[in-house]
Amino acid sequence: MDPAGELMTDIPVTGAVAEYRGQRFRILFSGTDWVALNVGPDVELPDAFARGESPTEPGHYEPWAKVPRSALDGFIQVSVSATLAGHTVSLRRRLRDGRIGVEFVGPPHIAREMGLDGDQHQGWTGLVDPDDLHDIQVEETRRG
Repeated sequence: MDPAGELMTDIPVTGAVAEYRGQRFRILFSGTDWVALNVGPDVELPDAFARGESPTEPGHYEPWAKVPRSALDGFIQVSVSATLAGHTVSLRRRLRDGRIGVEFVGPPHIAREMGLDGDQHQGWTGLVDPDDLHDIQVEETRRG
């Protein structure tokens, strides 16, 4: 939350993004010939052939619209990292309450010092306050 109590949604997270008619939408899931764009029911998508919602957190859902891959202008893979307690983490998801889901690859003792859960085989993850993240780096790779 920002000082005014508003949710901060400007911190990007890692994931696939589609360009459709000059706008960018996060891709929630896909099939062979289509992608499901994270878009509300009030957003006009002339090529949408199905709409629905997918669960994200207990009691919360994200709206989606399926569009043909052929209707997209391009795909972008967004990779986001930041520094948490002096160590690089990957930013994986954003929760409704503003916290950011992070992933860490590194020594177990450092992961535990950062308060992350997991193990050296499955990886280290955790939910952090955006204010604890520093030096956010965004890398975009265009995929067609």
